[in-house]
Amino acid sequence: MGVVLLLSPREAGTPVHNFYFFTLTSFVVMNNLTLRIMRSWDEASNGPEYARNLLIANLPTDSLPDYTRELSIRVYSELYQLLGTDVWQKPNGRKMPRKISFRLPSNRDWSGACCHLFLYFNGRPRWYASCSLPGDYGEWEKIVLEPLADHPDELFFVEHLCHQSWWYQLEQGRFPATTIHDLIAKLRLRTTNPTLWPHLFVAGDEAQADLFAANVLATYLSGNTPPACCRFALNDLLSGELNWWVTKDYLADMKVLIVQVDPIRPNKQGENILTFLTDWFKAPGTPTCIFHGSSDSLDRLKRWADDISELIEEKTTFDIPATRDTPDEPHIPLPDVVGYLDFRLHKKEGEAQKTSEANQKLESLIGLDRLKTDLHEASLLARFTQARKRLGIDTDSDNRYHMIFYGNPGTGKTTVARLVGEIYHDMGLLSSGHTVEVCRSGLVGEYIGHTESRMKEILEQARGGVLFIDEAYTLVSHNRESNDFGKEVIHALLPVLSEPNPDMIVILAGYEEKMQTLLRSNPGLKERFPLKFYFDDYSADELYEIALRLLHKRKFVLTCEAGLRLKKVIAQATAQRDENFGNGRWVHNLVEQGIVKSMARRIMTRPGHDCSDRALLCTIEPVDIDEAEERISIAPAPNIPQPIHIGFRA
Repeated sequence: MGVVLLLSPREAGTPVHNFYFFTLTSFVVMNNLTLRIMRSWDEASNGPEYARNLLIANLPTDSLPDYTRELSIRVYSELYQLLGTDVWQKPNGRKMPRKISFRLPSNRDWSGACCHLFLYFNGRPRWYASCSLPGDYGEWEKIVLEPLADHPDELFFVEHLCHQSWWYQLEQGRFPATTIHDLIAKLRLRTTNPTLWPHLFVAGDEAQADLFAANVLATYLSGNTPPACCRFALNDLLSGELNWWVTKDYLADMKVLIVQVDPIRPNKQGENILTFLTDWFKAPGTPTCIFHGSSDSLDRLKRWADDISELIEEKTTFDIPATRDTPDEPHIPLPDVVGYLDFRLHKKEGEAQKTSEANQKLESLIGLDRLKTDLHEASLLARFTQARKRLGIDTDSDNRYHMIFYGNPGTGKTTVARLVGEIYHDMGLLSSGHTVEVCRSGLVGEYIGHTESRMKEILEQARGGVLFIDEAYTLVSHNRESNDFGKEVIHALLPVLSEPNPDMIVILAGYEEKMQTLLRSNPGLKERFPLKFYFDDYSADELYEIALRLLHKRKFVLTCEAGLRLKKVIAQATAQRDENFGNGRWVHNLVEQGIVKSMARRIMTRPGHDCSDRALLCTIEPVDIDEAEERISIAPAPNIPQPIHIGFRA
């Protein structure tokens, strides 16, 4: 091993062109590392209740230096969304073990053609691998980690983008992996030399281009400061509907302008205004402009405005493919992140019917009779208080509607939390009604001070909607020897919970007994949650109905005998349930991981099977139910060495 000078970036938030002004630090040259990974069964491995999948990673330590204090691993999906993370910390006074094991439980699916794996050394990202996750459970695969310095786009991602509060919207907008990687690469190059990238262009599906321009590019370029952004329609200027000379003075104070480009309507007045506009765009100190519209609209703009066409290059243009809506994944509407220049967004026609739609969704849920009654009464009380305020009768009451959801896993708490956002938005008590869903791993930071900054970002995301914290009792640790950063989350929540008009509803969810422990951990916590709701376990009949809905949604059909067999399996499982029984989640696994897989194996291994036989591919036989029951009940339980943790888990 030799000694080299490590190139170390300055503090996060510094423009990347400063990356090349180096801090000189000695560091030992290390070769590629080899990591072994394996998919495991979370139920059999005592994973957290929120976990849907578990990844085990083993790292030999023979190539690591003696001064190794901490190693952490972070795995992102193909769409660069965090799947799981874990940290190992060397105990004081002890030698390095021969092997370090990481456990990465996740509430997301470990799926996709590839994932992005980062290994941190003493708090800094050092190694990277783009790899496919193991397809089968219980099988080890070797992954070769390369120095992260050899992958500048990925280095830029982990140091500048992955913790941005807007990054999660890329998944909500359902942008493909190619678009996200193009975004990372172009933002890195633009940040390195912004003078070569004065303005940006977003072409493609109009709705997706609008979302990408306003909620992604503008948010990043403005430093996540919506008041510094403004958007307007180019045709409004060219037609004279907006006065250019008045508008110019207003725009000068902005950081970012989002310009909607519709099909240009050429006229003499528009030509003159466009000349003034393009001259202004090229002037030093002009706000960054993001033009967005259909590919046809931008092509017409290029043909009509030569000066602007010079700016439209491959390196400055993002091509956004259309996203086809499905019943399971409807298009995410564009939140009002940046304002329009000359008008406020008004309620669209038919929005008054949303209240009934949200309540209809609630009523259509299977079971949960007590919850539905209690939530309906809470809504009536909120409307009653609101009406008294409007008449000036009761002006001292606040608008705090924070809630606690008591219930076992799989009883619909997350689904109802999303409906709470819709219902309270329709009542005018939340400005947007969206839901931000997190668990401990999404709140607790990896080092001292990180939790505070992460909480600040998440609270900003949740403003106007619902912040739903599942398994919230995990924020309280009884291990006094560990650095319990979970308490920092609670301290960060208290100021928001105390605001009289927070424009946010915080919902904590988990087992009743464990949630009571959480509330007792801080004297001021309990009184800040005026609404408490109980989610009862599903009965066997309700779970059977849930299974039928899942199968019907996938266009599967049960034979009479298979239906009776399924009902018997569910009745047996509910009769033996304990506090860890997954309710609706268990039924979902029975259907997806059991029945459907068993059916696929039966049909596809059958000699001379006909893949064009619709009835064959849709009909579930009793043998599929029997094999599914056996498959679910004999999940393997690998013997996993436990790493030393610092108080948090993904």
